[in-house]
Amino acid sequence: MALDKQTLKNSIKDLFDFDSDKDVNPVEARERQAQKLANAIEMYVKSGDVTTNVVGTSATGGAVTGTGTGKLN
Repeated sequence: MALDKQTLKNSIKDLFDFDSDKDVNPVEARERQAQKLANAIEMYVKSGDVTTNVVGTSATGGAVTGTGTGKLN
């Protein structure tokens, strides 16, 4: 699946909106926002698919090729 930029944007907007309309302790608000931003970025990065192509030579001299796909964990 392709990276979902809109979901990342919405998560970032939500984290700013969460504390915007109330009296908050600035230290606690910054910690909360940093954690929510880190979570949003982690989720964004892990949402993408990874594909790799491998080309090389075997121990006997023959060509070796392969393709792998997966997710970041």
